[in-house]
Amino acid sequence: MIVKRLYLRAAILTIILILSMPITIGFGSIDIEINIVVEEVSAFLQGHSSDSPNSMIIFDIRVPRILFAAIAGAILSLTGMLMQTVSQNYLADPYILGVSSGAGMGAVFCIVTGIAQSFAPYGVYVGAFLGATLATIVVVQIAGTSSSPIKLVLIGMGISALFSAFTMLEIYGSKNEAQVRSAMFWLMGSFTGIQWTMVPIALTVLIVLMLFIWLFRHELDLILLGREEAQHLGLSTERMQQMVVVVSSIAIAVIVSIAGIIGFIGLVIPHIARFIGESRHAVMLWFTSLIGAFVMVWADVMARSMFKPEELPIGILTACLGAPIFMQIINRQYKS
Repeated sequence: MIVKRLYLRAAILTIILILSMPITIGFGSIDIEINIVVEEVSAFLQGHSSDSPNSMIIFDIRVPRILFAAIAGAILSLTGMLMQTVSQNYLADPYILGVSSGAGMGAVFCIVTGIAQSFAPYGVYVGAFLGATLATIVVVQIAGTSSSPIKLVLIGMGISALFSAFTMLEIYGSKNEAQVRSAMFWLMGSFTGIQWTMVPIALTVLIVLMLFIWLFRHELDLILLGREEAQHLGLSTERMQQMVVVVSSIAIAVIVSIAGIIGFIGLVIPHIARFIGESRHAVMLWFTSLIGAFVMVWADVMARSMFKPEELPIGILTACLGAPIFMQIINRQYKS
């Protein structure tokens, strides 16, 4: 009975997500009526796509952006779930290891030094990914073979503080106001400029991440019992922790390098998924990814529609929406 109820909830979430995505196409700095969206999509599916402005906005700008937003929401939520599991701390988020700070340092360095323009349009992405990779290597090397979740969290906090300081130093040293504004906008997260070429990259990362969670779902469940209990049951917690750190860091590095730093999604969504579903990773995998994708798609709609034609950095919006929800969740879980 419980299993059937979970399947039904997952099916409902899937249908809601699928129906939401075409609806969100019409919202943005320029609104497009739903009947026009339906006509353009129908014509495209029949092989009769037009060169009209509406068609260009829909298929060249909004569709890849919406798809990427859904994928990014799922990846951030799943990595947040993994970090909460491996650190045995439900207050952990995808950025706890300092990967986002490393990506920020690399991206801002490329922006303020002009490297981003020299290697446009991929200069910022490459710089961010290299910075995130550097942060991951440092965390893995310092953590070593230790399986202590406290040590892992503290190392991540130190790395995050260090790279954040370097980032602020880069911004402070820049004399170009346009570069500073560009760097700050990137640090707050945005899906502006998402292209079709970025969607397969993010989708590949999502598939690998979901496959990893599914293959090691039982091992991840054991970690929830505690380190000593998991070791008594034959799990190598050190090896499992290292694998989770590497896989999660690579996934976050890809998303942050493309879209910047988007907070609170990976922190809040796993809590909502546990409330709707249950704590087993085989169940959390689907609920977390579906809810994360849904929330991110609609958060992006709000970001590009609230102050049109200007666009609000999505990181600001997710923080404004996520912080009150998170405080409410904590208040309900820790009433005493």
